[in-house]
Amino acid sequence: MCKFLYLYIYIMFRDYVNNNGNNVDILYKNMYEKQNYQGKKHIISKLKYDKKYKIKDLFLLLNKVIDSSDPDTDVVQTEHCYETAQAIKNNYFIDNNLKEINIRDLFTNEEWFLLDKKYKKMYDTRIDKLYKDVKNWSWLILVGLIHDLGKVLVLEEFGKFDEWFSVGDIYPLGCEFHKSNIFYEKNYHKQNIDYNNSEYNKILGIYDYEVGFDNVEMTFSHDYYLSECLKHSETNLPYEALYIIRYHSFYSWHTPKNNIRGYEYLASETDWKYLPLLKLFQKSDLYSKKNDFYKKFDIDYFDNLIDKYIQYPISM
Repeated sequence: MCKFLYLYIYIMFRDYVNNNGNNVDILYKNMYEKQNYQGKKHIISKLKYDKKYKIKDLFLLLNKVIDSSDPDTDVVQTEHCYETAQAIKNNYFIDNNLKEINIRDLFTNEEWFLLDKKYKKMYDTRIDKLYKDVKNWSWLILVGLIHDLGKVLVLEEFGKFDEWFSVGDIYPLGCEFHKSNIFYEKNYHKQNIDYNNSEYNKILGIYDYEVGFDNVEMTFSHDYYLSECLKHSETNLPYEALYIIRYHSFYSWHTPKNNIRGYEYLASETDWKYLPLLKLFQKSDLYSKKNDFYKKFDIDYFDNLIDKYIQYPISM
């Protein structure tokens, strides 16, 4: 494989109006109506993690996937992976070392204004200082490269799940559906069997206050699946990497469309601590392919990261 690929990239937020809007609407309608708490529990009870796949083999399979929830990109899935990894490397690293990144800059003015004072104080620092125990940040680039590999769920080899079980935003099940979720105003969630369940349709639902997202049943998705596959495998990835993979599609929490952060009452101090990491990652994950400028993909560098952190086949 050649060392560099070339592509034009333009970074922006998701545009659900001008790009493939009808397909996106149908996907979320199905998701909101059909994803439910007991269904999620049933799915995860059937997962075996008894097949082994090399990361590089998964990239070949990923190109078979078409993601209707991702209207801002018309590139194939693996190019999106390379774009995200390269954007993280270019935006946040100098000579393979993390740049000085002020956490305040990751938030919009409106978001920052609405934050509790204790979190403004926590975030009034740099990324490297908040996560001072992290000495080597190169895994962050690898997360950009592999974060969407779980989308292979839609393929025959991995169960041929419906698209609304694999892609799109994620959100908690077993509690009230929050208004910060995309398309909330269309009321699709009111057709879900959980909506009429008095236990599930309360603000906290079945959970305790500040229980932490790791103790919440999120919708089944490529986020959940890949993070579980990696947890069942022998890797050198830190918890921070797995956290980003697991929650990078939790937009109502890390990048709410109306600046009203969803599900704060379920978040633990761990979730608040790692919120800046999700926001940092998000800013390199979504974009549109435009003829504005090009970036080079250093494939050899990415290969070395795979060998460093995920040397062995992962369990799927």
